[in-house]
Amino acid sequence: MSTVPLDETNLLSEAHRINYRLRSTFFYRKLKDYKTLSLRTKIDALLSVNHLYSWDNWAEWGIGEEAFTYINEHSNLQLMQVFCHPRLIREYSSLLAYYRNIAALSQKAVKYLAAIDVKKIELDQENKYPLGEDKALALSRLFNEHISLIIDSSIESLTEEELYGILLASTGTQIDSSWRNAIGEEAEKVVQRLLIKEVKERNLLAAFIPRQGTGVEVYNPGRLEEQLRNIEDYRGVMLANHTSILFSSEPDISLLSNQGTTVGVIEIKGGTDPAGALERNVMVLLKNLLKKFFGGTQRLNLF
Repeated sequence: MSTVPLDETNLLSEAHRINYRLRSTFFYRKLKDYKTLSLRTKIDALLSVNHLYSWDNWAEWGIGEEAFTYINEHSNLQLMQVFCHPRLIREYSSLLAYYRNIAALSQKAVKYLAAIDVKKIELDQENKYPLGEDKALALSRLFNEHISLIIDSSIESLTEEELYGILLASTGTQIDSSWRNAIGEEAEKVVQRLLIKEVKERNLLAAFIPRQGTGVEVYNPGRLEEQLRNIEDYRGVMLANHTSILFSSEPDISLLSNQGTTVGVIEIKGGTDPAGALERNVMVLLKNLLKKFFGGTQRLNLF
């Protein structure tokens, strides 16, 4: 495959441009995956039963005296909004993400400091992984100690707006950390989405192939955006010209003829190291790429 030659400066600039585009889409997707914006709503929904929770053992739960007094007397904040009650996270274990972020702790930090992996629990929206008494107490203490330090450092001036600012800032840090380990995965998803959109524009998209089971999902324009958002749920797509595109690894994308033979492969490589940028080809135009799909087996690098 021929490409337009680029000098070193332009190639490095193009690599950075692609990198930051991928980073933007990754941040948006992970914010939705973490359901950060719903955490505040979940807490607000429980404020009406705040009086059913006793805070008599606040000191045992790692809450500082001055911090407790400040929040307890606050006109706009309730204790449940700020401090982690061990009974509450046993009843609603998915709320761990809320208090962890208020404490400005990453999942990795919690695993290191409390020897508890909270990732699976936080993603569990159906509370299938309940916390035992010991773990709930250990996590409450950890979160409350850090939250108390934040309140003390604010010289008892923490506001409701600042509280949720910490929540979002902490989530951003978590996403940034995940990004460093997932740029390759995000590159694959972006290319897969672009490829499917181009196939759709050419009126070739016939059906999606789910990763689970042996069924198919016939192309429905009304569901396309949803399917693109959840691209990881699909093994590939079937095309109207009796061919198909499969997503996997080694290679990342394979193009199959109607006889099942491989007529094209795409390898996707993403990275954040500028020193390695010159070792990667920049993205080629998908419109030109599709013209070559069925003209013989080809190996194409998008990054």
